[in-house]
Amino acid sequence: MSFGGVESKITFYLKKGVVQAFDVRFDTHDLEKVVAFLKKRFGEPASEGKEVFETKAGKEIYKAAWEAGKDRATLVSQKDKKRAQLTVWRGNWEDEIYRVR
Repeated sequence: MSFGGVESKITFYLKKGVVQAFDVRFDTHDLEKVVAFLKKRFGEPASEGKEVFETKAGKEIYKAAWEAGKDRATLVSQKDKKRAQLTVWRGNWEDEIYRVR
């Protein structure tokens, strides 16, 4: 599947036949292209930045988050990993999915 002009894989999360959220995974080499697409389509993120963790490899993580009403999206890419991930959801799905029942 193509997302923002790059080859990607998508996973949908359903509850009672209704999409609650979805993940888009793509090659980290395409990060700049996907970020440019998201900014053009949805505007500047509410937060965006890079963090570098003190390890032997000096791991760098790019994070961005978009918010519009109840809609949320987060993009996370770790420079030394093969895949980056965009997660999109509405409401409190992210809290609900990890809540222990």
